Amino acid sequence: MATCATGCSDAPTDREVRILRWTFRRDEDSVVCELGLNRDHSAYELRVNPPWKAAAATVEQFDDAMSAFQRHAAIERILVSEGWLLEGFESERLDRR
Repeated sequence: MATCATGCSDAPTDREVRILRWTFRRDEDSVVCELGLNRDHSAYELRVNPPWKAAAATVEQFDDAMSAFQRHAAIERILVSEGWLLEGFESERLDRR
């Protein structure tokens, strides 16, 4: 098991939140789904940025991670059934002030 001293730069801060991001592509269009905690860490947010509504992403909130992941899986099944392909997945920490 790895441990990290208090000065470790990889340790998350209270202002940071981990975001999981899936990018789906069909032809020249892309859909981005992001999952992470909201600003006050009280709920999980699932954001979907479809190309046909680029200026207004949809945001759904969930009390627990399992419900958020289940909803993401449902969206992914719909996208794949409509011909979208998973182009990429990334995980990153973002500063949420």
